[in-house]
Amino acid sequence: MENKTILERLREVEIQSEIKVVECLKETENKVQSEFFNMWKNHDSEQYINIMFNDLKLNIEKYWLNEKYNKEIEKEFNMIYFEHSGLYGGEFESYAIDFNYINDKFPKFEIMDKRITYLENISCFPACIVPLLNDLTREIQGKEDDFDDWDDVMDIYNLFESSSYIEAYQMFLRADKEKVFSKLNFKTPLYLAVGEHDGGAPNLIYVIK
Repeated sequence: MENKTILERLREVEIQSEIKVVECLKETENKVQSEFFNMWKNHDSEQYINIMFNDLKLNIEKYWLNEKYNKEIEKEFNMIYFEHSGLYGGEFESYAIDFNYINDKFPKFEIMDKRITYLENISCFPACIVPLLNDLTREIQGKEDDFDDWDDVMDIYNLFESSSYIEAYQMFLRADKEKVFSKLNFKTPLYLAVGEHDGGAPNLIYVIK
């Protein structure tokens, strides 16, 4: 499996999320839901990817490679988990992981995955802002009751999240090409996964080979 296969899967999730919101709007004609849908449609994806990338580069130098924060810089790992806080969180925190996996196929993660061991070298470190989720977090607070029901709120959230994961993929692709992780002592393949805190199993977004 190649990274482009992961991207295709992410895009399919985004397409289905958009279809669900569009169909809902046809029924409800909810003004607030429509405003958030338009916010999603009109956001500048390339700009947001650049913001994420620059923030990641800065935080790797400031925290990940700083012995003041990382007491075990030389410790090896083969996975980084980027976690966000869901509807009310607009940034990734990072965790280095020893992932016990020997297979040519890309892994599918599980809830409470016994193959995953969290390490102490990179633990809850700032990774980057996630601009699209940050927009949603900032704008939706206090407007939840203006939707027809909570499911409609979650449909909007799922749409924003799916696009954020695609933008994370593009950020990781650029980081791979520009060797942003090169000073870290990682083993290949390096699995880059993203997920919501207490939101189920991580999602594989990109693999550095």
